[in-house]
Amino acid sequence: MPGFFTILLVGGVLAGVGYAAWLLSRDAATLPQKPETPYQHGLNALLAGDRDEALEAFADAVLLDSDNVDAYIHLGNLLRERGEPERALHVHRELTVRSGQTSAQGRAVREALVHDWIALHRPKEAVEEAQALRELDRRNGHALKVLLAAYEAAGEWERAFEIRSEMARASGERDPEGLARYRAAIGEIYLRAERLDDAMRQFKAALRLKRDHPAALLRLGDIYYETNRPERAMVLWKGLAAAHPDRSHLVLERLEVSYFERGRFNEMGHLYEELLLRNPKDTRILLALARMHIKRADYSEALRAVNEALEIEPASLPARLLAVEIHRRRGDSDRALSEVEDLLRGLGTADPIACAKCGERLHEFWSRCPSCLAWIAAA
Repeated sequence: MPGFFTILLVGGVLAGVGYAAWLLSRDAATLPQKPETPYQHGLNALLAGDRDEALEAFADAVLLDSDNVDAYIHLGNLLRERGEPERALHVHRELTVRSGQTSAQGRAVREALVHDWIALHRPKEAVEEAQALRELDRRNGHALKVLLAAYEAAGEWERAFEIRSEMARASGERDPEGLARYRAAIGEIYLRAERLDDAMRQFKAALRLKRDHPAALLRLGDIYYETNRPERAMVLWKGLAAAHPDRSHLVLERLEVSYFERGRFNEMGHLYEELLLRNPKDTRILLALARMHIKRADYSEALRAVNEALEIEPASLPARLLAVEIHRRRGDSDRALSEVEDLLRGLGTADPIACAKCGERLHEFWSRCPSCLAWIAAA
């Protein structure tokens, strides 16, 4: 009997606990939820990617609470992103004279000011602010990224490379690929500015870090070619094609011109065959081979190469245009016209390659966008 009463007692206790829990959960469910504040709404809008909604929410937040430093920081950043860097600078500079900020807020304000100065094309002030931010906390790795952006905006490339190297050491980066890529990108900037000696030094430095870096091989070859050293240029371009078969299309036209200038048709044909062995599905190599046969008036071989390319990529516009050219040169006007009609029926409307960040149209391969310095995906 005692066992029965014990079981009954325990069961009663458990039932009571369960009933109490149900009452609490029911009451919690019926309690009114706290309304979302404008600041919370702004954060949620940011997370959702709605920048306009976030801007309005943070503007409301600072009207309701002028001491909300974080809301002011977000508000200024969004103004800058919207193309109003003057207003952003005004908002952020006002925060520098406020007391009572946390150290994290102070750093965030300085970082915002760096980006404001950059957006206003005043890199000297951006560098000064970034250096001050770095001194606030030398253990803060993020401050290095901000300083790097400031040096890049100022065109102080050697200092930028020093910071990039420091970032690599701090993160334990062992592969020299990243530093080589950065050196090569600096070289491209000098190359566009026609500072050939400076560009050459950067490309050679990149190759010392990574001996087969594609951008450095490509552009150093360009410099050698433009300075009447075509043989050295061809060695570098062939090296790029051998080390990076997936990027051989970058040098095909360059090699084609160089070989034809020297009448070395057979060597060029052998090179294309070697490249096809490494990358047999690359239609760009097949079309280069077809162009070579066209120049030699070997139209049967040219058409064979074009047809192979079309088997791999039936919608290839360059391949179809070459087919039209081959039929025209062979005097088969009906076949050429038929190819043109097929081409017009299947003609697409693909947009040209553009920078994903700023929309700049890119007419050739660069490591970074010439306008906004955003890194471009591998070609």
